[in-house]
Amino acid sequence: MPTTSVSTPIPAGMTDAQAVAAVQNHEVMIHALAPEIISYKMLSGDPKSKAVYEVTDRKPIGQTTYKLTITNVAGGVDTLVNANPPVGTLTIAGKWRVANGKLQEDVDIDGNFVMKRMAKGNVDKTHPSQHVKLLAGVKA
Repeated sequence: MPTTSVSTPIPAGMTDAQAVAAVQNHEVMIHALAPEIISYKMLSGDPKSKAVYEVTDRKPIGQTTYKLTITNVAGGVDTLVNANPPVGTLTIAGKWRVANGKLQEDVDIDGNFVMKRMAKGNVDKTHPSQHVKLLAGVKA
């Protein structure tokens, strides 16, 4: 069972196939997931299938850098964030799937109690708007 889930209706006039294409666009995905992005670079892989990125963005507690793996799968993508904030390690695994006119994101968060609680609160608060930006193909 996931730690948390976020579900967003696909905008009117957008097909499931178009939504999958938006989700599988790694550049758009990175900008939607890291709205305060400072920089990112691909470390390995192929952005049309599976790639590992180093992402640096701003957080309320300052600048942070982490590894983000995006894997294109049927109907969406799998994401994996590996971060090492000062208070412990944090792993956030997401399954983003498009089906039946909606984008469903199931998230598993692993870390110490404080990090897990903080990350879950962040996902619950920010991911609905990130879904909207992602489906619109907007770079935040």
